[in-house]
Amino acid sequence: MTITAPDHRRLNLQESVPAQRPSLPTCRLCGTDAYLAFTGFVPASYASDREGLRPSLVSYSCEHCGKHNSHETPENWSPPGWQWYA
Repeated sequence: MTITAPDHRRLNLQESVPAQRPSLPTCRLCGTDAYLAFTGFVPASYASDREGLRPSLVSYSCEHCGKHNSHETPENWSPPGWQWYA
C-alpha cells in the first residue's frame, strides 16, 4: 500500500469556490430566520493596510432543523441584541 500526499499545486481553491454575496442570516432549509441561534459574530473592520473594509461575519444554527451556516453579512447588520463593548 502506498500513501501519497495530494498535489496542492494542481488545486486552486479560490477558483473552485464562488464568492458569496453578503446576505442576511436565514436558514436555507426552513426558509426563515425565526429559529436562528447566533453562535458567532465578527463586526466589519478595516484591513491591516487600511485600504478596505473587511465584511462582518456571522455564524449560526437553526434550532428547528439543526442546520449550521456562516457567511458575510451586509455592513449595517448585527445580531439582535448585540452590542459592542469597548
